[in-house]
Amino acid sequence: MAPPVWVIQWESIMSDLINIKLQIEEGRPDISVLIKSGERNEDVEGVIAAIESYSDKRRPKLPAYFHDSMVMLPQMQIIRIFVDGRKVRTQTSDRIYDIRMPLKLVEEVLDARSFVRISKSEIINLSRVKSFDFSAAGTIGVELDNGEKTWVSRRRVKSVKDALTGEH
Repeated sequence: MAPPVWVIQWESIMSDLINIKLQIEEGRPDISVLIKSGERNEDVEGVIAAIESYSDKRRPKLPAYFHDSMVMLPQMQIIRIFVDGRKVRTQTSDRIYDIRMPLKLVEEVLDARSFVRISKSEIINLSRVKSFDFSAAGTIGVELDNGEKTWVSRRRVKSVKDALTGEH
């Protein structure tokens, strides 16, 4: 038997701009947001920015270093975290930063629904993946949204597939 579903709808002062509907589903573990609009415009971008801002506040930011300055990186900006020689680094759309903590510790701080370890030395942000290539037997090719390509190690294939299907 399907769990009961309640739909609560209300009008607000902003009703000429946005119609908000809340649907409560018992047992649902997460929040899902669907934005419907005739076009992608300034109002839609504002709603997306507000949701992303709220989401960023719920996840710890990662201290990252570029030259002599430290910044607190929101997790949504991170494309990947990787080991380069003896340094742990993180890549965003803009640049590569140094991280002054071991990869294992970084992995514990990251949102497990968004990030997955693909090898001994690399973690990727699933929301920043452009495509997965399953054509090579026993491994997975990954193209990130910045055009960079990487591979899932054979021993991590199952955990990546589990993360993609939500079974992790």
